[in-house]
Amino acid sequence: MENILVLSDIHGRVTHAREVVEKHPECKTVIFLGDGARHIDSLEKSAPGKTFFAVMGNCDTFLDGIPEKEAVLDIEGHRIFICHGHTRMVKYGLGALLNVAKEKNCDIALYGHTHIAREEYDSESEVYMFNPGSIGEPRDGRFTYGILSLDKSNVLFSIGEV
Repeated sequence: MENILVLSDIHGRVTHAREVVEKHPECKTVIFLGDGARHIDSLEKSAPGKTFFAVMGNCDTFLDGIPEKEAVLDIEGHRIFICHGHTRMVKYGLGALLNVAKEKNCDIALYGHTHIAREEYDSESEVYMFNPGSIGEPRDGRFTYGILSLDKSNVLFSIGEV
């Protein structure tokens, strides 16, 4: 089983992000879902041996090196759609996110932007949708991140707090 660290919405609290990356040596992959992408280089340097994937959020303007707002990853037999969420209007519902995940043949969609941890499963399309919340500016007072645990037939998403 592969464990993947999922972070979103750092908004300047890079010490929280670094603490969580160091706290989870079992996570060899880190997925960052935007808003704080300028910190990814320093996180990568502080965590040798980890692979980082990142997309830009609505507050990540004028950055070099992270041009994508959305991406698809293939990990452990799963297709994972990643985005910050603003381009799919996730603050108003998950319909657009679900539709793009289905269009791209993804069984998992990871998003941020709302600053609130959430997990949902659409049984009709068999798509898991996960938001790790915010490690930097939570809306519910909880500084959160996610751990996505995958093998070919299992998907588990858990929420951790800083």
